[in-house]
Amino acid sequence: MAQEEMIAAGGRLDVATLGRRNLLQGALLAGGLLSGCTQAPQTGERLTALAPIRARTDRIFDIAVCLRPFRATGPRLDTERLGDTLVVHNYGPGGSGWSLSWGSSTIAIRKAMQAGPRDVAVIGCGVLGLTSAILAQRAGAHVTIYASEMLPQTRSARATGSWTPDSRIALTQPAGPAFASLWEEMARASFKAP
Repeated sequence: MAQEEMIAAGGRLDVATLGRRNLLQGALLAGGLLSGCTQAPQTGERLTALAPIRARTDRIFDIAVCLRPFRATGPRLDTERLGDTLVVHNYGPGGSGWSLSWGSSTIAIRKAMQAGPRDVAVIGCGVLGLTSAILAQRAGAHVTIYASEMLPQTRSARATGSWTPDSRIALTQPAGPAFASLWEEMARASFKAP
């Protein structure tokens, strides 16, 4: 099979034939990533160089990043009373929201259900809000979610969904020695979650 056929068909690349400088471009061709952008070489020809990236701030047309709330002390999972209402805070896991959502929500709902409520309001429909709502329903509560943004627009929808339970979650000094056991409880519960 000729070199251009091997590349186009996704066959094994011959490093000696392509040469080191053309290896990346050959791999991109083999994966179909540059099909239509450049042509596979004829035997003995070099691949055309890739166009340089023209990255400048005046060319930015969109910024699609997730600003995760970071708390130096770690996630907030405490309670407070507002009149007759028990408020359970469940936010601030930094970059570990997806990974620790089931664990932190388990702790939050356990605290909320100690008061024996029939109705639970969840503020926000990011990953922590949704896992809290599911766990409250499983505990027998009627749940209403209040959110200013629907799921595709939440910060959680832009996260990777990777298992990173220790990603930018807290700073050692402000979090204090008790945080290690709290983190372990959240991580273990999240890892076991369905």
